[in-house]
Amino acid sequence: IKDAKEAQVAVEQALQVLKDFYAKAGEATALLQQPDIFDKPYQGMQGESGGVVGMLEVIQSDFARLETETKASEEQSQAQYDKFVEDSTVDKTAKNKDIEHKSNKK
Repeated sequence: IKDAKEAQVAVEQALQVLKDFYAKAGEATALLQQPDIFDKPYQGMQGESGGVVGMLEVIQSDFARLETETKASEEQSQAQYDKFVEDSTVDKTAKNKDIEHKSNKK
C-alpha cells in the first residue's frame, strides 16, 4: 500500500510537470523568424500530448485501484484471521475442559 501511495504522488507530480510544460509550450513559438508561408506561428504538436498525459492518468488510476483493492483484501483477511483465532480459542478451551473432565473421571 505504501508503494502505491508513493507511486500515486509521483505520477501526480509528473502529470503536473507535463501539463505545465504543454501549457507553456502552447504559448511559445518554435520558429522565431517565420517565413511568409506560415499564416500563424508553429507551436508544435500539442494535440499529441494527450497520449503521454492520458497514459499517466491511466497509470495513476491503476495505482489508486490497486491501493483500494489491497486495503479491502487486507481488511477481509484480517477479519477472517480474527474469526479463526476466536474459533480456535473457543475450541481449545472446550477441548481442555474435556481433557480435564476425562482426567477427573479416572
